[in-house]
Parts: sequence; C-alpha cells; structure tokens
Amino acid sequence: MINPELMELLEKNDVLDVLVNSVAYQLQKINNVEKTDEGRNWYRELPQMIKEKIDNYKTDYENLSRILALDHEPMKNEMNKGYYFWRLLRSACTTYRNDLVDYDQQLALEFNLPETEAISDNSVLNECVGVLDKHVIEK
Repeated sequence: MINPELMELLEKNDVLDVLVNSVAYQLQKINNVEKTDEGRNWYRELPQMIKEKIDNYKTDYENLSRILALDHEPMKNEMNKGYYFWRLLRSACTTYRNDLVDYDQQLALEFNLPETEAISDNSVLNECVGVLDKHVIEK
C-alpha cells in the first residue's frame, strides 16, 4: 500500500494542479526533442538502449497524465498500485521546480526584476517535492 501522505497529495485541487502541470511540463520537454533538427539528430545518434528508455519514459508520462485526468476515485486506485508513477511524479516536480528557479533567476538578471514566490518559491510545488522526496523510494 502506498504511503497515506502521498495519497493525500491527490486530495487538494491546488496540489493536483501542480502535479498535472509538472507532468505536462516533463512531457513537453520530451516532445520538444522531436521538434527541431538538432533534437532529432541528437536522438538519432543515441544508442538504441537509451532511445528505448526515453521512449518508455514518454509513454509512462503519457499514461501518468491520463491517470491524473481521471475522476478522483479511479485516479486514486491507479496511483495506489505502486510507487513507479510516484517516482515519475517526483522527477517531474523536481525538474519543474528547478527550471522555475532558473527562469526566475534569468528574469532577475535580464530585467532586474525581484524574485517572486509565484515563480521560484512556489510553496505548493515545494510541498509536493518535500513529500515525494520523503516517501518515494528509489528502487
């Protein structure tokens, strides 16, 4: 059974929105490789084993996105089946948070704007990452 603290992340709409946005962002990054000549060339030159791993991650993130779009009970049932999707969520949320911090720093340098909690210190996103770091076991 999945740790109850992880399952609680699915109970709040603002947290669920962050999880959905994080997965969408991760999928966008994966899909963007296919959209440029440089990305397609990079992908073509990868060893077959790495290509398969990337393709599998893409499929898994698409499945996770589908799960997070389900009604509440079916979503909870799917997410309660094992830790793999939770590990994907952890990766997606961490990537999303790190890129937001980088973006905020870039804005601050380029336009002399102050850092804002909404961009680089999103408390809901940080809470998600904290819970995921605490309970998602790398296996």
